[in-house]
Amino acid sequence: MDDRVLARLERCERANRRLRAVVVLGLPLLLVVALVGFGKLDDGGGREVVDTLQVRELVVVDSQDVVRVRLGGHLPDAVIDGKRLPRGEQAAGVLLYDDTGRERGGYVTFTPSRNVALTLDTRERQVALFAADPEDGAVARIGRADGSDWVEMRAGPSGAHFHAGRARELVFQQPPMAQSEVAAFCSGFMAEVSQAAPPLPEEQVLAACRQYMPEAECQECIRRR
Repeated sequence: MDDRVLARLERCERANRRLRAVVVLGLPLLLVVALVGFGKLDDGGGREVVDTLQVRELVVVDSQDVVRVRLGGHLPDAVIDGKRLPRGEQAAGVLLYDDTGRERGGYVTFTPSRNVALTLDTRERQVALFAADPEDGAVARIGRADGSDWVEMRAGPSGAHFHAGRARELVFQQPPMAQSEVAAFCSGFMAEVSQAAPPLPEEQVLAACRQYMPEAECQECIRRR
């Protein structure tokens, strides 16, 4: 073999040996620098402490690998009995699940409304809600899982109200809604109803309205449909 080739191979081998030494000796130092830069190596009790952790989602599972807590900037819709239930808006925050993986409540903010809400659910539906809008309003509502009975406290720019319902109808409201409040609710309510496809039967619309206003106001609201 040509002497020049042998010399070149020998120089390459020496270079490889130096490179391996640098990697072997330098790797622990790099790890230490990375850990110190990320947080602290030890809090004195043998546990690693991190000053800041930036993630898009954090999922906590139990010993059976069932998801029990989900913390995220883009939370998924609820799933009950294999059916996806859209939240209506994008949610960010914390969701809680029972030992079967069923969603049982959460503390979230919504986009684009910017409302914030704390909710508690049975295995079938929401039964408690405490929410605030981004400006000057708040509501607290608890009720049965089938939606038949409820109590609600609401406060906003137009004042404060207490409502109670039984058998899917409003039975108590104090103080009564002012005419301006009735008109505003009716306008918004009917706007939502008009988006339903196919159109909802009048009796179904009336039944939904009775949960928020007395019968007389609901009848007047429906006549403007």
